[in-house]
Order: sequence, then C-alpha cells, then structure tokens
Amino acid sequence: MKKYILIVLLSFALNSAKAQSYTEVYVNYLPSIPFGKTADFTSGISPRGVDFEANRFIGDDLSVGINVAWLIFREKVGPELFELNDLDIYGTQFHYQNMVPIDVVFKKYFITGTYTPYLGIGAGIQYVQQRNDIGVFSLTDDKWLFHTAPELGVLLDLNPSATLSLKAKYNYSPKGGDFPSTSYLSFGIGLGLN
Repeated sequence: MKKYILIVLLSFALNSAKAQSYTEVYVNYLPSIPFGKTADFTSGISPRGVDFEANRFIGDDLSVGINVAWLIFREKVGPELFELNDLDIYGTQFHYQNMVPIDVVFKKYFITGTYTPYLGIGAGIQYVQQRNDIGVFSLTDDKWLFHTAPELGVLLDLNPSATLSLKAKYNYSPKGGDFPSTSYLSFGIGLGLN
C-alpha cells in the first residue's frame, strides 16, 4: 500500500512539474542525530549520510521534486550478556541501522537575492534495516515504513549555475506492526546545479 501511495505522489509531482522546465539537482552530505526508538538502538551522531534531490519549479517560489537518501547509524555496545532464544552470549555487540527514505518533496521559497530561505515537506516511504552483530551471530530485521520529513533551509548562490545548500530535516516514520518507529534530525550541506 505504501508503495502505491508513493507512486501516486510521484505521478502527481511529475505532472504538476510540466508547467515549467527550470530544474535544480542537489547532492548533500547528511550527518544525523537519532531520537526516540532510533536512539535506543543506536545513539550518538552519525556522520554517515548522503542524499540526492531533484526539484522542478512549478512557479516562481514553489517546487516539487524527489529526494532519496541513505543514512547509517552505528553503535558499539558492551561487552555484555546477550540472550538469543535459549542461548546466553557474552560479548561486544555492534548495532547498525540503515535508513533509505524516498520522498516526494514540496518546497516554498522566500526569494531575497543572493540567498533564499525555504520551507519544505517530504512524504513517501523509508526502508529501515536494523542489525545486531555479536561474535559470529547476526540478527537482522527490516521493514518498509511510511515516511514524512519537514525541513527548512537556505540556498546561497555561488554563481549563476551553482548553489550552496544548507538544511535541517526532521525524519519520522511511525511504528509498522512490531517494528519500532524511527525519528532522526539531519543536517545537510551540499551543492546544487541548475
């Protein structure tokens, strides 16, 4: 069902974007801070994140686009006793979380000159994989979840065809079945071409 929602949103975005051909493409470095259940599994700031974004303007101050990101959270835990079924294992654990959100993004720009603040909202799906490695054992669980990501940022013109992007984005996916919710705050810095 979530995949169909993304397809409908993407189709709407692409059809709306036919009104104007001005497009911007960004690549951002995306360090992130986990919150809630995400921080319970892997705490601490993650320097491992990147996203790709393509936006098409549908007016002077509105754009619609797609954003695909990949973030990795990692934490070393232990050594401590870990219980797996009827087996007790003592050792150091390594917790990993891979997040791959795929969103349709709508943005409103406040054009001022050489810099442009904006507000945005993204909605789509997110692939989440949680893995716990302890010794030779590895426990993995994964799930596709609904994803939403409000963001605010600023674009700084470097020259007529290049832009510096600075943004903060809160990512949230509600609980899916017995899979926990995810939440994290990402800070992006990147380069855009238009």
